[in-house]
Amino acid sequence: MIPVTGLYRWRSASAPIIFCSCWLVVMTAGCGTSETLSASTNAFVEDADPAIAALDFVADELLVQPFPGADPEALAAAYANAGAEIVGAISELDLVVLRVSPDALDSAAASLNDETLLDTIQKNYLFETQAIPNDTFYSRQDYLDTIRMSTAWDVSTGDEETVIAIVDTGVDPDHVDLADKIIGGWNVYDNNADFSDTVGHGTQVAGVAAALSDNRIGVAGIAWDSPILAVRVVDDAGRSSSRNIAAGILWAVNNDADVINVSFAPLWSNRIIRSAAQTAFRRGKLVVISAGNAGGVTNSRGYPEAVFVGAMGTTGSLARFSDKGPFVDVVAPGTEIRSTRMGDAYGLANGTSFAAPIVAGIAALSWSANPDLRPVSIIEMLTDQAVDLGIDGKDSTYGNGLVDAAGTVDAASKASVSRDATAPSISTSSIDDGDRITRRTVVTIASSDRSGVADVTMSIDGVATAVDTRSPYRIVIDPSRFDAGNHEVSFVSTDVVGNSSDALTFSVRFGNVTSSSAAAINFTSPRNGSIVSGAVTIEADVSASSGLGVVEWLVDGVSVFSAPVSGRESSVSYRWPSGDYAAGSHTITIVVTDANGRQTTGNLALTTR
Repeated sequence: MIPVTGLYRWRSASAPIIFCSCWLVVMTAGCGTSETLSASTNAFVEDADPAIAALDFVADELLVQPFPGADPEALAAAYANAGAEIVGAISELDLVVLRVSPDALDSAAASLNDETLLDTIQKNYLFETQAIPNDTFYSRQDYLDTIRMSTAWDVSTGDEETVIAIVDTGVDPDHVDLADKIIGGWNVYDNNADFSDTVGHGTQVAGVAAALSDNRIGVAGIAWDSPILAVRVVDDAGRSSSRNIAAGILWAVNNDADVINVSFAPLWSNRIIRSAAQTAFRRGKLVVISAGNAGGVTNSRGYPEAVFVGAMGTTGSLARFSDKGPFVDVVAPGTEIRSTRMGDAYGLANGTSFAAPIVAGIAALSWSANPDLRPVSIIEMLTDQAVDLGIDGKDSTYGNGLVDAAGTVDAASKASVSRDATAPSISTSSIDDGDRITRRTVVTIASSDRSGVADVTMSIDGVATAVDTRSPYRIVIDPSRFDAGNHEVSFVSTDVVGNSSDALTFSVRFGNVTSSSAAAINFTSPRNGSIVSGAVTIEADVSASSGLGVVEWLVDGVSVFSAPVSGRESSVSYRWPSGDYAAGSHTITIVVTDANGRQTTGNLALTTR
């Protein structure tokens, strides 16, 4: 991949870039540049990094992620006040795409940044491909010896069950070394099944990772027995956006990819892409990302749910074009990489774009050798087995070192897998017993788990009200949605294999709402404390001076039914199949949401025989 033009001012003139590992873009509107954005705006925190600030972006789009627990009506009002219109969404990432006037991007972001409603406010950054040089054809892949591939292949060459997704410019579906490897794909940009390559980059990346091998022609892919999913995320000119890269990752996750290669940069601080990588990680998939080809340095630490790969040169040191920083996990060969090209051709490529699929292929071999491993184990084996270079230990140039295919695959094949029975850790310093909460308040929860945290759930008075699946975990408490007075707020973290932490519970007071305006709930049948059996019809009268909105029924804290309710007063009922529940005590809960979005809770205790 080739860096965006603005990055050239960031690197040394003595370090020319040959190729890059950056791409993508979605163009539904005109482009802008970071120079048009006022330096006074602090909503775009990523722009503190010069490499990010140099990127172009869609001039009339903002990508936002609301805090879990944010009031939908307050969000709608915030968007309207900022002059923003919702034009798209990726529900799995809680991502909302807003359209604003191009000359108001700065002010709209500043307006939204004043609200305690949005976890992420980000420009829809653009990445662009450029021409791939026509280098000399080489007859050998000497770099494979550097990472001990032949020894790794003695253990595994991949298998049909371990799928590699190439999220890129598409893949040539007719190439002799790829055609029989591709099991499907998607064109995210055009929303159709035509994943044909637009500029050739994705075809080269796919060949490095998994070209058909041992067939007396062409090149040897790293995981030659693993199939390929081809995911095109670019327009006809080879451009795409943060939004489409994230959508491509999610498509791959939802279509059974195990390893997802993303040869775009700079993504080390992109929160939208991180959200997609976290989703993949939670679901047992691993995203591998190229470090970038601008030859610069960043202070970003990347994100632990993905593997960032730098490029080694032919002289045994880091390639001059490879970006550096704490975010780099490992390095792999990235110069004179022989691979497939469009039209049944072959040639050389340079860049972190082609170092990343080497690591993606090794990850696939490791999973083939031991399918029971989780992504965290694959990451640990890649980094633990890497050959340390530079200063001792992990550094910002080589990360953990040069990837060792043989060591990684061997470690995977010998690893014993036992069930993770350890609950996640959880803590917070954002809330304490006795706190009085009078306005929207963001609570930050620290939670970690070796296998990965699936989510953090906030409950108020025993009713789950918000769930955050994105690290760092931040949930907003909006007291205007509840009665004034004392409440119990609790947080529980659950990991990806189902272990849950003990609840962090706090007694707090919501103090800015008068109870006289709250909804009223009166259970009329059966009586509180009754002993019941079989199917039981539970009846209640509900009312709200501001008008009723929705009534939700829960059994022991689990939602079982909800329905809209109109007017200021109504009788509601729910037929509870108590025989389906264990004998003993149970709590029936009604949550009434009034027309203003405020919630009121009522509980009924029943005992089943």
